[in-house]
Amino acid sequence: MLKHLKKETIRSFILAFHRLRFKVGALVSPRRAAAGAAALFSTPVRPKRANLDAPADIPAPLLREVPLASGAVTLYEWGNPATQPTVVLIHGWNGWALQFASFIAPLLANGYSVVALDHRGHGRSAGRRASLSGFIDTTLELLATLPTLSAVVGHSLGGAAAACSLAHTRSTAVKLVLIAPPNNPRVFLEKFAAMLGMSSKFTDAVQIWLEQHYGRSFSEVSVGRIAPSIQADTLVIHDPADSVVPFGHGESYARLIKGARVSPLAGWGHFRILGAPDAIRLVVDFISGGDSQSVPEKPSASMVG
Repeated sequence: MLKHLKKETIRSFILAFHRLRFKVGALVSPRRAAAGAAALFSTPVRPKRANLDAPADIPAPLLREVPLASGAVTLYEWGNPATQPTVVLIHGWNGWALQFASFIAPLLANGYSVVALDHRGHGRSAGRRASLSGFIDTTLELLATLPTLSAVVGHSLGGAAAACSLAHTRSTAVKLVLIAPPNNPRVFLEKFAAMLGMSSKFTDAVQIWLEQHYGRSFSEVSVGRIAPSIQADTLVIHDPADSVVPFGHGESYARLIKGARVSPLAGWGHFRILGAPDAIRLVVDFISGGDSQSVPEKPSASMVG
């Protein structure tokens, strides 16, 4: 308990420091303060080292570091992506590949190979900073290397990156699953701004810095812009009471992507939904055409949030 109180005290002190830092900075040097806030916003928090190891209840993955133009990332592979239909799993902000651990065995049992990754600055991959733009670049590069790609499953910001990637490729042969996807990265920036007591004017300045630095505007990666270009058969799964990304974000994907549908899944929140047996069943049934085998009744022993 004392250890927990100490951690909370340190966290409160750091938060107070940044609030004061950006409040003063916005008055003294707005551009510099916006750049500092954007850098902090772009710095993900990595999970505990123990969470990066595969749990005992799934097969061990083949781990390899893959050099990409957007930066080297760690890939996790199960099965043979060269010969089997392949499902790619894309984690969200502050996430890691093995958050999808509960999906691995059911997908393998249905004849799929599985490829997951740790994005730059996440999990086992190198790097300190990350962005949705970087997520998109990495996802596009990864998908282009897989000759037997069958489906892409993305959670949270990874869902937004997956949607943007398939809008770019306009593929009709790949299925798309979006789990609790934000329809615009602004939702995360506004939560960050609220935490640090940032004014709307200063928040706008941070957004401008991010857009200029990473090379994509928030509007061009919003669902309203990308949805018309998505040709993939699409399923959206979202908890109606999600406190991180509101349910309306997922609904907007289902409304704007032709033929897409949304499956509300109550009681699991934003992160635990990745271990929900009903979510796994929905995903595997959707990808396999409704003829899935060996979907678990319990989630994997791995952490999902």
